Amino acid sequence: MSRIPVITGKDMRNARSGQDDGRKWQTSFSLSPDGGKRFGRFTGDHVNDKLAVILDNTIVSVATINERIEDSGRIMGLGSEEEASDLARYLRSGSLPAGVKPLEENSVGPSLGADSIHQGIVSGLAGLIAVIAVMLIYYRRSGVNAVLALILNTVILLAAISYLHAALTLPGIAGVILTIGMAVDSNVLIFERIREELRTGKGVIAAVDTGFNKAWWTIVDTHVTTVVSCAFLFLFGEGPVRGFAVTLTIGLIANIFTAVFVSRTIFNWELSGQRKQETLSI
Repeated sequence: MSRIPVITGKDMRNARSGQDDGRKWQTSFSLSPDGGKRFGRFTGDHVNDKLAVILDNTIVSVATINERIEDSGRIMGLGSEEEASDLARYLRSGSLPAGVKPLEENSVGPSLGADSIHQGIVSGLAGLIAVIAVMLIYYRRSGVNAVLALILNTVILLAAISYLHAALTLPGIAGVILTIGMAVDSNVLIFERIREELRTGKGVIAAVDTGFNKAWWTIVDTHVTTVVSCAFLFLFGEGPVRGFAVTLTIGLIANIFTAVFVSRTIFNWELSGQRKQETLSI
């Protein structure tokens, strides 16, 4: 058995997988003229002997020489399409004379991603606390209403993510933070509408009802347009972008429920039984 290669990768012109007339998988190859001459002399002298295909000092295939082969040949009797494709790829890769020389090696451990997630959660909590403080200071007792709706919105969002078994990635955290901002924006819109009605001299109960009614369609309009944008992100985006779109969509749907219906229920409960309510802490 000779260990000297008859032909090398530089003699290989092409290789491809396919099927023969009996629908069995094979790998066809073609050689350069010089390689074909040497291969023809060798195979003509070694009919019925074994011939190995070696890549990086590893035997990847062993075939039996059935006849003289010159500039083109076939390796037949392969077990599957995958085996034929792999062998064709090995033969083509052997025709690349360039070697690989590592110049630098860097390893990134899982702690990097964990640190990023931790920082994202911390920034989200910091933003939530800042928003709560501003709402309580600026809108006083009505700010408590907004805070309760905001907390419920966050709980619904996280519960939906957990139910869907979705991973909370950095884009997902960004979606949560943006949802918090839009939830606050909805409450601010409602409260300012109520303030406008109070300035016109309306009673507290009437001002609350009118404020919610006027703000309703504006909130729906802004949320629907954002959800449509999220739909396009989900359809044409990749994994992280899709995660952001899903998180934001769930948060927006939850926000319509909490900012309008839950907040209004709290107002109605607060004002119930007080027929002559003259002031509202807002």
